Amino acid sequence: MKTRQVIVSTIMAASLLASGAGLAQAGPGKSCDKGGKHAACQGEHQRGARPMQRLMEKLELDQAQRDKVTALMEEHRAQIQDKREAMHEIQRKMREAATAETYDAEQVNQLARDKAAMMAELSVQRSELMRDIYQQLTPEQQEKFQTMRNRHRHHDS
Repeated sequence: MKTRQVIVSTIMAASLLASGAGLAQAGPGKSCDKGGKHAACQGEHQRGARPMQRLMEKLELDQAQRDKVTALMEEHRAQIQDKREAMHEIQRKMREAATAETYDAEQVNQLARDKAAMMAELSVQRSELMRDIYQQLTPEQQEKFQTMRNRHRHHDS
């Protein structure tokens, strides 16, 4: 049970970090692939990096740690973005299949399996990013991070 909690918490934290990195990617004044219509595009891109920035401030990362974390996020960002784009393509194909003149259940099932596999890959990628970032922390910072994560987890329950 404790192992499951650690895995879920790690994935949650990595998702937070990765989503912040993803939102920051477009940057102020740039458009996104949704034509600026979803909430993240309505002035949110410039705030996307803030969760990570706040985390680095709360953990009191030194400049070398900040530089390393930023480099790790950049490195993982491209990989995560490629997987997100593949996921969007699968979702597009599923919408097309649902409205096709003849419904092909096998095709939809295959697309669903592809989507599930892609979601698993994204979860692993985010977990790896979190692990890489966590390894940059001192033992004191790791302890503080665990406390913050536990507080966040209890807040969600």
